[in-house]
Amino acid sequence: MTVHRFVSLGVIAVFLATAAVARSQAHAPQCPADWPRLQPSDSGYFHAVALARLLADGGPRVMCLAPSTMNDMFAGQEGAVLYRTDRGDFEALFLPPSQSFDALRIVERREGSRYLYSFTGQPKPWPANLIDASYPLYFFKHSNRLLVTSDKDLIGQLETVLTRH
Repeated sequence: MTVHRFVSLGVIAVFLATAAVARSQAHAPQCPADWPRLQPSDSGYFHAVALARLLADGGPRVMCLAPSTMNDMFAGQEGAVLYRTDRGDFEALFLPPSQSFDALRIVERREGSRYLYSFTGQPKPWPANLIDASYPLYFFKHSNRLLVTSDKDLIGQLETVLTRH
């Protein structure tokens, strides 16, 4: 009899948790239907899923992942992924787990209303080595990941969550 009650309470708890998640997702912004979805065959897929799992522990809620245009920016890079979260979008560039972005230097330069970003150090940057944006970008280096966004608050939230791991 006790086991039966325990199982019933467990089933109820799972049901209530599932219902709460469904309610929160019903009010959260969703990914557009035409948004490209990251596939297991895409470079960076497994790194992207691992990062999404880390963010599930108190970080922005990842709603979907898409291939990034920032692939192949650095020697040895293992992909780049665009994340859509409930707090904004960001891109993550991945190196093999044995490498890091720690020795990478990010240089910001202003030309009029433009923000120009170049890179020096390791990993070796692409030959073109320039990001030209009409708004400031924020970067966070975390081990073998380089996160990039135009949202200063979001990069702070990502940094807070990832420095705990």
